[in-house]
Amino acid sequence: MSFNYHIENYNELVRGFRRKKDLSKIEKYFKNCFSSELESKIYNYDYDALVLSDEAHKIVWVSDGFKDMTGYTKNFAVGKKPSFLQGEKTSTAVKTQLNNELALNHTFSGSIVNYRKNGELYLCHIKILPVYNLDEKLKYFLAFEKDETNRAHFNY
Repeated sequence: MSFNYHIENYNELVRGFRRKKDLSKIEKYFKNCFSSELESKIYNYDYDALVLSDEAHKIVWVSDGFKDMTGYTKNFAVGKKPSFLQGEKTSTAVKTQLNNELALNHTFSGSIVNYRKNGELYLCHIKILPVYNLDEKLKYFLAFEKDETNRAHFNY
């Protein structure tokens, strides 16, 4: 029992350090649009990876957790659209819903089947938020991604 308590505390400490690092790395993109609300979400949302894309949906930055979750490096991902993670078993209905919501600059929340670099399927829960600059012009989309493969019971 005591060992589990220490492991849980250790994991929470590591998550806190990782979130602080994510926040310090992402702040440079948010010079004219960063808010305490975004900072709060980075600290409070449960995620494995952050993906920041521009208004054309091209990735401009990913957190270190992205490589851990997908197998792809930051250098490989930057400049591509997140759809490079999708494949044959990715739901067309979910892709359509996601694209429709983002076209309207809305928040999207849902789960999608993606593919790791090694070809393995994983269920990714994503929450995507539009990020506006101080002039209220759309600047980025910030995606909070969580690997839910081990918690899910779904047919590939």
